Formats: sequence, structure tokens, C-alpha cells
Amino acid sequence: QEACEARGCTWCVTDVVNAPRCFFPEDSPYGYSLGGNMESTDKGWRVTLNRRQALSLFGNDISPVVLEVEFQTKDRLRFRLYDPSSQRFEVPLKIDSPGVSAEEASYDVEF
Repeated sequence: QEACEARGCTWCVTDVVNAPRCFFPEDSPYGYSLGGNMESTDKGWRVTLNRRQALSLFGNDISPVVLEVEFQTKDRLRFRLYDPSSQRFEVPLKIDSPGVSAEEASYDVEF
């Protein structure tokens, strides 16, 4: 707990199994925030994320980053993060995805 709070993180004990006890607060200078409008796509959503500040925990951070959310089945969600200005290799894995609407899914997505 002391190490967590010394980093400026929030310490929270919970009864939820596997829930993190140490996490960055919402106003943390680390991480990313929504950088514009959420764009609805045929299969879900696309949003742009921007780094919050120049602070970096791991180095070589990319900004902006695009997050694509795809409602694949009633019980399966796919999300993909990528650098919109630089292509990279992606494993050519074909997954059948009939696509469902957010209303049909058994999960919720919030931004």
C-alpha cells in the first residue's frame, strides 16, 4: 500500500476476485484520454486516444492511438489499439464475426 500511494496511485481493497488494489486515479498525468469524437462503425466504435502528459512509465509512447471496439458476438468483444500513422505486422488470424449490435450484446462498453 505504501509503495502504491508513494507513486501517486489509489489503493482500494475490495472483495471482488482479481480486482486490482492499486491503480491510477482518474486525474493521473499518466495514460491516455479521449481525444475527440467517438465514431460509430459498422461493427462498433472507433475513438482516438491522446497521451495525457509528457510523463512516461515505459518510454516510446505513441500518441495518438486509435481504439477500435467491435461487437463480434453476443458474448465476445474485440478491441484493437494501433498507431494510425505507422503500419505494423498483424497476425493474419481469421475469426468469423457475424457482428451484433450493442443492444444485443451481453456486455456494456463505456468510454
